[in-house]
Amino acid sequence: MQIKHMLLLGASLPCFASSKIPEVREFPVNPNINPCENFYEHSCSKVNESFTLRDDRSRHAFAFNDSAERLLQKKKEFLQGLPMAKTLPGFQRTLRNAYMACTNLTARQKEEKDLVASTISTVANLKDRKAFLDYLAKERDESRFSFVGVGAIPSKDNPDIQDFVFLMNFMSLPERSYYSNEPVVKAFQENLTEFFRIVGDKSPKATAKAVFDLEKNYADIYPIPAEMRKIWSMKTSISRDDLLAKYPSFRLDVDLRKVPKKTNITHMVPDVFAYTEKLLQTADLQTLKATYLYHALSSIMDTAYPEFFAKEFDFSHKYLGGAKARSSLEERCTRDIMRTYRKEIDAELVDVIFPDFPEEKFIALAEKVRGAIIKGIEENTWLSEKGKKGAILKTKSAGLMLVKPRNEAEWYFNPKVTLKPNKYIGNKIALGKAIRARMFEEIGKPRDKTRWYMGPLTVNAYYAPSDNLFVMPLGILQPPFYDPKEPDVVNFGAVGAVIGHELGHGIDDNGAKYDHKGRLNQWMPDEDIAEFTRRGQALIAQWDKAGHNGKLTLGENIGDLTGVSFAYSAAFPDGKGSIEDKQRFFLQYARVWCYVARPKDDERRLKTGPHSLPWARVNEQVKHQTGFQEAFSCKQGDAMFLPEKDRIRIW
Repeated sequence: MQIKHMLLLGASLPCFASSKIPEVREFPVNPNINPCENFYEHSCSKVNESFTLRDDRSRHAFAFNDSAERLLQKKKEFLQGLPMAKTLPGFQRTLRNAYMACTNLTARQKEEKDLVASTISTVANLKDRKAFLDYLAKERDESRFSFVGVGAIPSKDNPDIQDFVFLMNFMSLPERSYYSNEPVVKAFQENLTEFFRIVGDKSPKATAKAVFDLEKNYADIYPIPAEMRKIWSMKTSISRDDLLAKYPSFRLDVDLRKVPKKTNITHMVPDVFAYTEKLLQTADLQTLKATYLYHALSSIMDTAYPEFFAKEFDFSHKYLGGAKARSSLEERCTRDIMRTYRKEIDAELVDVIFPDFPEEKFIALAEKVRGAIIKGIEENTWLSEKGKKGAILKTKSAGLMLVKPRNEAEWYFNPKVTLKPNKYIGNKIALGKAIRARMFEEIGKPRDKTRWYMGPLTVNAYYAPSDNLFVMPLGILQPPFYDPKEPDVVNFGAVGAVIGHELGHGIDDNGAKYDHKGRLNQWMPDEDIAEFTRRGQALIAQWDKAGHNGKLTLGENIGDLTGVSFAYSAAFPDGKGSIEDKQRFFLQYARVWCYVARPKDDERRLKTGPHSLPWARVNEQVKHQTGFQEAFSCKQGDAMFLPEKDRIRIW
């Protein structure tokens, strides 16, 4: 990520470009690679080979990161100018103080040391288990780490209100297989040992081993990512009385006092909760304290603990695909504000950066994709009439929130907090407490389903099943995703496939569980579900063979298949169009996924991510597209060719 720079309050910084990114990148094809043998390499190898990944980056997906880097640079320049500005309208005072606090390394060093020392002292003085558990509850209320976290999620029965949810995950490594990887385990235990040496533990190596063993045992019972995907779409409940009786160590009585009694309490992973309760009741108290200290403090030990931070950073690079070097301080602080005040900074800049975006033209394109989905469902050959009716109703009812929020409710800014220009950690704690307080205030009240959960300058998009809502921010609507100067067939291949992908989530294996109002209410008959599952099994087998976890990536693979299929239908109604245009469509689809990445980053994503690696999102998908076979004259025996009987059409 980067080399540290000292920045004093009020000092100015030179504006260095975030990356050497062209306004519009060229994606030349590789004529030496047959598109029917490896379409990804045909489309992407030239641009991939021409790009050198910066030391302070883990990956660079051109369609996403080119736009993100351009926006990062503009935000960085904007924030650097705030300390010298004479007038600060809108959110600029908040953003200035957040930025100045982040870049004030002298103040941050003092904050880190003070917080580390006070936490160590406080935890050491907790004489028994009861005092420790009471302390955890207090820390949770202060919006700090506390083993058990709480929150609110849309109710599965009525998404107009929220359920109370409690969760936990105190694994330091991405998922359980890492705890059996000997080189990873050895390096992680060395980091733990260094941490406990710094905090004054008398037997740091033994304590590190005890904490590792506790985490490993916990990882062995915690659901793997593919299992969690299913759990999130299940309705689970527990009464207040049962919760307090089963899990007294969680001290959730403190939180439940702020929750209306009629609120449903989600009981998501009972086996994990039961294990954690037993752990808190019976595990060695000193080991629990040590585990707490590592999770509560290691993430804030940065400027005041450079050797420890470097050790943690190097571990991330070597074993998890993290960057090789740190980014500059000004860039780190810009990214920090983009995380904590993402909508506030976007509100200041969105109209400045994009003053003349052709909204009506883009919205018309999006509606054409929706129309293609509806037409495809109407012509579907395996859905029952009831299934068709439900899928059409859900697609027609889906909300499209495009480009940017339109009013205060949609923006849903952070609650107002007075920030200090020399209290980086203090500001974060204050904001966390304010967000937590607002969350408790909102539980039990009507929920506004129009809120954006991304800033409009985010280079991404999402579908919210509980709202039946698709959000596509302006940030992603840059080349190669969207270029108003290009013909529609090109834009359909890129942004059209994304729109189809996200709307397709409304009727995928997960979306079939939620009705058009976002309620957990299966609208597809059981016989349709059985056929849908059968078709999905073929995708699972295909992606397993390609080196992925087919179950983990199934939902996103269905989304990709749906997206490119319906985008093609929108671009070429009834299949009509020139071969040249069809080639341009598929080439633009492939260009969206051109990328370079560190091998360990790919390895981690294969284990934990619901999305396939980019090359598979191209090659494994085009095999099922009859239009692709036609466009490039692929034939039996070609790697990208599947016989028509083996091509999967979900809808």
